[in-house]
Amino acid sequence: MATSRDERRLGSITRRRILYWLGAMVAVLIVGTLIGLIWADTSDAAGLIAVVTNIVGGVGILILIALLVMTRRRRPAA
Repeated sequence: MATSRDERRLGSITRRRILYWLGAMVAVLIVGTLIGLIWADTSDAAGLIAVVTNIVGGVGILILIALLVMTRRRRPAA
């Protein structure tokens, strides 16, 4: 059976790499939350940075979880 181009691309992405990026997205989310909690009251720019990092972190986490599920090894059919 021929594999599609997308399947070959997903095959080259390792679970370890996805987990590293997932950790990075969680760190971005935490940093954005800390910026929002500490400096958002005093500066509009800090508030904007907090909002953008929280959006990027949240969307990144959702995409990486979807990738993790898609790259899960399938059991061979009996």
